Amino acid sequence: MSEREHDEHEHHEGDRGDHGGHDDCCRELLVQMQINRSNADAGDSGATVPASAMISVMVTHNGRPVDDLGATAGTQTSAITLPAGWSLRDGFNVRPGGSAVSVTEFVNLGGGLYDIRIVPFVNNPASTWLSGEYVYAVQIETTRTIDGQPALLQGGTLAKLMIP
Repeated sequence: MSEREHDEHEHHEGDRGDHGGHDDCCRELLVQMQINRSNADAGDSGATVPASAMISVMVTHNGRPVDDLGATAGTQTSAITLPAGWSLRDGFNVRPGGSAVSVTEFVNLGGGLYDIRIVPFVNNPASTWLSGEYVYAVQIETTRTIDGQPALLQGGTLAKLMIP
């Protein structure tokens, strides 16, 4: 591959559409997610460990773990904000009477592994888990300098939580 062909290939590989006006090259993070219902049961509510489910996320770039996407935060007993660049999307398929969620803990386990503890929305005492399926999306966006150039790294995934 000539240098010109290589440059064009790199441009097309990095072109993932509109990125809010960024001129940065965009590269994909591989984001994988599993959700463990952990302690969560239908009828549970509040910012407590017994009412929580755990989202586990693994993030890699070019097969290598990305382990600097946020520090451990949260006490498991109150709502927190995810680190910069992280977003957790919910509410796009909540069943009638169901609840959105609040994050009460973010844990950086190292090696590209992260845990996110969720509970029914804490700002509404009537919010509880209902039995059924919940689908969540995690999206991550961060910047790096790669080969001396700024690069936008992004990725996302969906996973399902089942409450019996």
